[in-house]
Amino acid sequence: MTTLAALSTEQKKINCVWIGNGLINCQSAFNILSWISCGWTVTIYKHPAPQMGADVSALFHDSAQDAFKSPRITEENLSVVSLADALETATPVMPTTRALLRRWIGDMGVGYTSYAIGDLTKSFIAGTRAGIVLDLKIGPSPHVHAYPAAPFTSTFVSFSRPGAFSVENQCLGSLNIEVSNAYGRFFDPSVSGLEDSTFDQQTNAEAVFGAITSKHQLAFSQMKSKSTDVKTKDSQQWEFFELGNTKNSGPFRVYQKPGYFNWKQGEYLEARRENLVLVANELKRDHGSAKNGRVPALFKHDSKFYLDVLQPLVHEAIKDLQLTIADIDKKIEEGKK
Repeated sequence: MTTLAALSTEQKKINCVWIGNGLINCQSAFNILSWISCGWTVTIYKHPAPQMGADVSALFHDSAQDAFKSPRITEENLSVVSLADALETATPVMPTTRALLRRWIGDMGVGYTSYAIGDLTKSFIAGTRAGIVLDLKIGPSPHVHAYPAAPFTSTFVSFSRPGAFSVENQCLGSLNIEVSNAYGRFFDPSVSGLEDSTFDQQTNAEAVFGAITSKHQLAFSQMKSKSTDVKTKDSQQWEFFELGNTKNSGPFRVYQKPGYFNWKQGEYLEARRENLVLVANELKRDHGSAKNGRVPALFKHDSKFYLDVLQPLVHEAIKDLQLTIADIDKKIEEGKK
């Protein structure tokens, strides 16, 4: 059996989507650099476009800048692409999706448009490029090196969270461009139903988010034998604990509570707090909260990079999470007065 570890770095491609003007925080940086440590390359599709001539490090929070002093991070394994540029040239598949995205990015900043752009872009990139599209909250699981490569190289993979009834669009794609294009052909016809979507009201926007996920699920199911839910494939063999006592399975580790979504951050403080506490506790369990010489099994092959870069970065992520939790506590307490 050929494993993911046995594939060349050129084959193992992660594509991420970053919509908005903010910086990539330490936790997301930790996930990105963890993929690179595990032998994958990462491309970030960004909108608005990065500043002309800016180094990729300019997208990351100050606390992550030391990581870019390591020779391990190169232009070959970490790059950024303007989403607008990626949409400029017509693609062999997904013309309807491309046209809608080009229209939507002109409405950036209107209501919840950025979240919808992010969700639709994930399917567009997954259907027009080789590689696995991942949310920034997803890192490699303890099993990523030993996991079989065949689902990635011959089928279209996606991922169902614990408690989910079907795959979600936080993970989707194929290392085989022909399979990627096949997904695009199934997905694209359904997009015409989104052309009149509005994002000024939360309820309208939530309906769009759900619709995009449903369209992904439909395209995934239409591929039949050419699609694989990597959580359910031989799930007992690839099982591990994630976020406390939640069991997960497969090559991906999701640093987010099942059922919690990023667009809930402003409106649902208690849910956001619960999610952040779970993530902080998980990071502390795996990496400690102070410098130490213990290297998790996942990074044993690259222990120097882990100790010099990843461990300090994850400790900064824990501090950031704790500060945010404290700020939310203040807001919740003020709301009770």
